[in-house]
Amino acid sequence: MNQDVSFAPVTDSENLARFVLFRGWVRSSNSTVKPDAFIPYPYPDLSVTRHIGLSEQEIWQLGQAVADSRPATLHGRADIQALQVTGRSLRIVPTSEPKNHANITGWPKDKPAQKIIALQLAADAWYVPRPSGN
Repeated sequence: MNQDVSFAPVTDSENLARFVLFRGWVRSSNSTVKPDAFIPYPYPDLSVTRHIGLSEQEIWQLGQAVADSRPATLHGRADIQALQVTGRSLRIVPTSEPKNHANITGWPKDKPAQKIIALQLAADAWYVPRPSGN
């Protein structure tokens, strides 16, 4: 698919992936996303990958590259529609590298306020476990 969307504006209907690199970001009882997956602290921005123009396999390859760069284990991804992010007064800013990368910006500076937004985002996100064999 390989569509270059490096600086194309993110549309409200786009899906975004937050790669789950910590088992603790997902509830084992019901496979729902915990707010910790969406807290940017101590960084000012939250890194996500845009689905647009990518196959499922390409999304997983990008996730594995993120995990390998840490090093960490790719457990899955927390997917969320862009509208749920922008509806919370946050912005999604595309970046050129890595492919289909964007930052969620505009977070409040204090951690308690970030936690409130992260709770809302986690409630709107859905967990996609890493496929076996990937």
